[in-house]
Amino acid sequence: MKIIKTVIKYGAIASLALATTAVFAASPEYTYVEAAYVNTDFDGIGDDDGWGIGGSAEVGENIFIFADYSSIGLPAGVDFNVLDAGIGYKSPISPTTDINLSIGYVNFELDTGLFGSADEDGYSLDATIRSMVSNEFELNGGISYIDLGNGNDDPFFHVGAVYSFNPSFAVFGDFNTSSDITTYMIGGRFYIQ
Repeated sequence: MKIIKTVIKYGAIASLALATTAVFAASPEYTYVEAAYVNTDFDGIGDDDGWGIGGSAEVGENIFIFADYSSIGLPAGVDFNVLDAGIGYKSPISPTTDINLSIGYVNFELDTGLFGSADEDGYSLDATIRSMVSNEFELNGGISYIDLGNGNDDPFFHVGAVYSFNPSFAVFGDFNTSSDITTYMIGGRFYIQ
């Protein structure tokens, strides 16, 4: 799930989750909340960090909804905030691998403090493959596209990994890149059983 979720996704919470006796799923999980540390390199502006939170919920056999929010601190007290929320369709292509297609609403806001703020709305499209390499380890990757209108559109490529310590808690890392933005994320994920 990832588009400029890139700038969105997830910043680092490492809270301990209680171990349960539930069995790990053979396919990727879709109902969780997460938080992450986000480091973003804006070409021509610099390298800055922030945080992100997000979540996903399976609402049908093949349908999930998602929402992500992130805030990146830029030089001179400027904040770059991103919201991405939408709906997705998952289709198993093997017992351990799904392909996801999603569409979302995206809002980008640049908050300059004393000088006000500016924001743009648009939409995101995403195609991602998620695969469980083992009961604990997931690899994922795909391509996202965001369109804010007025020629403000860009594809993003993303790869990531999730390691589940138990059926309730995992850590994850993501790498996202486009022609102007590169983002690294590391965070914690709590699965809702």
